[in-house]
Amino acid sequence: MAPHLYNRLVSPGTTLQDGLHVRLDAPVGIQAGAGRIEVAPGLEALAPDLYIESWCGNGPARSTNATPLHLLEFDDVLFAAWQGPDRPLREQTEQAYRQLLNACRERGFEHPARIWNYFSDIHGDEQGQERYQAFCIGRAEALGALEVPLGSMPAATAIGTRQPGLFVYLLATRAPARAIENPRQVSAYHYPERYSPRSPAFARATLLLTATGPMLMVSGTASIVGHESRHPDDVVAQARETVTNLQALHDTAGRELPGPAWLRVYLRRPKDRNAVAGVIADHYKAMKPGPVIQWARGDICRPELLLEIEGVHA
Repeated sequence: MAPHLYNRLVSPGTTLQDGLHVRLDAPVGIQAGAGRIEVAPGLEALAPDLYIESWCGNGPARSTNATPLHLLEFDDVLFAAWQGPDRPLREQTEQAYRQLLNACRERGFEHPARIWNYFSDIHGDEQGQERYQAFCIGRAEALGALEVPLGSMPAATAIGTRQPGLFVYLLATRAPARAIENPRQVSAYHYPERYSPRSPAFARATLLLTATGPMLMVSGTASIVGHESRHPDDVVAQARETVTNLQALHDTAGRELPGPAWLRVYLRRPKDRNAVAGVIADHYKAMKPGPVIQWARGDICRPELLLEIEGVHA
């Protein structure tokens, strides 16, 4: 049975339903109570677009809050969030993934469809490795131990913040979503070892058939072709390559699908906003109305990459 899953970006001050709400303009942390989880993962929102990302399900919501793990269960979708220290990052990541996915499985939600990961100092050193590599190793070890197949990986985002702490949150369903790969890119879990001793473990997007129609959840997408970064130091060219990758994912999932309802753009340098906005506006100029766009300052997984874009088609 197709799950009831609803998602939108809303303005501050909007009355929020029970569900998972992600705020970029609130003090860092997770606030959980009856019927809701509010996550503020330490990203810097770029004003004036201080939207709240809101996800909800159908039916009564059942909450379980036992720090560091918070769960919110609807009839056919489960939201889960974890907050803890981000040092040592490898061990903390493995612990977060084990706790989150085991909790989902125990409640019958065996299929994670979308995961977000945020932690500080993404390019810093940790025991002789870049911290992003340490994160990838911890994630891969947990997913391997839990026997999550490569072809069933969820869509994902991993972004560096300026605030300490590891935040991982997700949505999981009883029925599987379809993993979507980009024909212009090598699957992340097949990257050469030079990027990390354990490859990044995620799908480029996931397509979920919901009760109200198909929902395409697009992972954080950057200026990568094959497995190599393109256009170092040229933010306009990187933005064009990124939206080309977004279009390839849309076409692969199904050209009949709607365009993106919203996009979140992570910028390494906030000064690049106008240049990137122009590329996005040009790419989606035939879409009326175009996608709602949220802007955030964040560090991308490779030092040469200046932006990353994620979004939802629904």
